Amino acid sequence: MQIKNTTDRYGVVSKLLHWVVAFCVLGMLLVGSLLDVLVGPTQGAVFGWHKSLGMTLLALMIVFMLWSARSIKPRYPADMPFAQKALAQVVRYLLYISVTAMCLCGWIFTTAKGNPPVLWGWFNLPAPFVPLSDSLGHTLKECHTYLAWAILGLVVLHTIGALYHHFIRKDDVLKRML
Repeated sequence: MQIKNTTDRYGVVSKLLHWVVAFCVLGMLLVGSLLDVLVGPTQGAVFGWHKSLGMTLLALMIVFMLWSARSIKPRYPADMPFAQKALAQVVRYLLYISVTAMCLCGWIFTTAKGNPPVLWGWFNLPAPFVPLSDSLGHTLKECHTYLAWAILGLVVLHTIGALYHHFIRKDDVLKRML
């Protein structure tokens, strides 16, 4: 089992980061959508878990982007149209940017509202240089919500692309990430 990527396959580090981030993002989207329907202490506990996982996801995204920037990428199939290659790149970069931005927005809005994350119950982790501000908190909470919808759309597009390659084009694009 190879650690690093080759021109034909992703390595174990890229695969692990991809799938851990993917499951974290899906879990965050699901839990985030339920936060408004939960009440009482359950809501507080789930919200605390959501913020801790969001901070963990931010750290994972930084590692993932650094690893990705330093790693070669497997080549696309030779017969893949340029427009599909470009779309795949755009969706990948938009996912990196939007997931990172969503984590940052969540961190800043909770800090601005005076309720910063308590990382896994161990210590407070307020965003540096962020003042208490209801208006800033409100604005970034809205951005956080819009980014969640954008990420959901990008995940659907990314998944459709992978399934298209697997079932219709019958190439190895999906297999090399499994």
